[in-house]
Amino acid sequence: MVKNDPLIPEADLAPDYYLTNFRFLVDWVWERYADLLTRDEQQFIQSFRQLDHDAQCLLVRLSSRKGPVFRRDKLHYSEITSIDQAAQQLVESMLLQTHTPLDPGVLANSLTKPELLALFAPQLAGLKHARKELLVQALAAQLIEPRSWADWTDNRFGNAWYLDNQTIISNLLLLFFGNAYQDLTEFVLQDLGLFRYENYSIDHQHRLFKSREELEQYQQLVQLREQLDTDGSIDTLIRIAGQLPAQCANEKLQRRRAKLCNQIAYGFERAEEHAIAMALYEQSHLPPARERRIRLLEKQGKYTEAWDLLALLLEHPLDEQELQVARRMAPRLAKKLNLTFAKHAPAVTCTHHLELQQILDEQGNALRVEEVVRLALDSADAPCVYAENALLGGLFGLWLWPEMFRGIESAFANPFQAAPLDMYQENFVANRPGIARLHELLETDQYHHVLRQTWSEKQGIANHFVNWSFLTSDLLDIALQSIPASHLKLIFERLLFDIKNNRSGLPDLIQFYPAQNTYRMVEVKGPGDRIQDNQQRWLDYFALHRIPAEVCYVRWQ
Repeated sequence: MVKNDPLIPEADLAPDYYLTNFRFLVDWVWERYADLLTRDEQQFIQSFRQLDHDAQCLLVRLSSRKGPVFRRDKLHYSEITSIDQAAQQLVESMLLQTHTPLDPGVLANSLTKPELLALFAPQLAGLKHARKELLVQALAAQLIEPRSWADWTDNRFGNAWYLDNQTIISNLLLLFFGNAYQDLTEFVLQDLGLFRYENYSIDHQHRLFKSREELEQYQQLVQLREQLDTDGSIDTLIRIAGQLPAQCANEKLQRRRAKLCNQIAYGFERAEEHAIAMALYEQSHLPPARERRIRLLEKQGKYTEAWDLLALLLEHPLDEQELQVARRMAPRLAKKLNLTFAKHAPAVTCTHHLELQQILDEQGNALRVEEVVRLALDSADAPCVYAENALLGGLFGLWLWPEMFRGIESAFANPFQAAPLDMYQENFVANRPGIARLHELLETDQYHHVLRQTWSEKQGIANHFVNWSFLTSDLLDIALQSIPASHLKLIFERLLFDIKNNRSGLPDLIQFYPAQNTYRMVEVKGPGDRIQDNQQRWLDYFALHRIPAEVCYVRWQ
């Protein structure tokens, strides 16, 4: 969900909307993954379902906050009739604890600095003006034995409860979302029906995790990545490399493992441990593994091996960045082997200059330079639209729709996705041979009808590329009338080559000439602005294939 989207109306949410969402999550995971849950996870779900409404609300509220200690005086939820009664039921269900031993560090996170000084006056003597972090370090150094909240505070600061369900909650979220970065704070899924989602298949055949072992391997990879982000020392690199799980058939695990291999290998490379780095890069199928291997071979003077790998990369690049880097390396490596290599020469893009006056809106603010140019170009016979990535991206989303939402293995984890999980992966097209039929569609007269029908039938359903408030029926009609199918096919092919990078960088404006059934795209650059790399790649592609696109440089009068 896009937060603070001005196109989304303010939702009048029920006070306990989060409970509705969490119940949905629990039921969804139970229905599809009950066989993978541990006894503790199953017990948690069963205990949760037996709670009263208020106790369920409190548990979900606390599970969304940073713990593990929660003070009664800090809890204020108007939708919960009695927090004390709700907490008592959670204690009786063993979902909250009151006597868990807390070490001083955990305790300190729930105390203010004055409270900490009052509680540990003898141990912190002379540190009155020190930062709280230093007080915690001083307590940790004294190896004070853990005690319960009541024993530490004698309830001077009121009651507190201990909640230790983060591992269970993380597992449920991982099974639901299919990733490790979304949490309960983002879990607002279908509030007031603002969003509708495609009806794709998610069953046992298409489950993201096929076994408990796969789930645990994924979690292990996440933990190893977090450790590496915290400490990149050579000792940590060696330890993490030794703990890498074995390669497996689960594609999602393999991608995460490959990314981690790349990161560890780069750490070894920087430490001049080239042999270890090379061995790790060879275990990764993701960029920049091949590029780094070429650089290491070149450092070792193995120019022929480096060239052979570079030639393979040039012939079958996985994304735009890999291709761009390969083209930059090729002349240098070819020179070392006394080979001839023709440098990639970009096509020439048409440019022109405009001298315009700045325009102010009703509030006295200057309009964006793109809007000023649009107004200057726009006419009744040649309407000009500020489209940037939204128009061609929207047409792409309509065209790709049947394959984009095809139910294939590991593509969908929950019913609230605007795109499949492998949308940005290099094997997205390979996983969907039906895309070939979509290309064939653009060679017939039927694509107009098919895209309009998709627009009509799918209206309002979330699609990562389609902005329904922008792509109106009139805009769709004039775009299909003016943009030739041959151009759309070329544009869609480039998008599919590297969706992640190529879905941005398209020109700002598109001007239609309905009477001539043609159009042009215009990239606008104001004073001091320059063409970005992703924009230049699109402009080169358009010039190469004679797709009408130009750059307009603006100077203010």
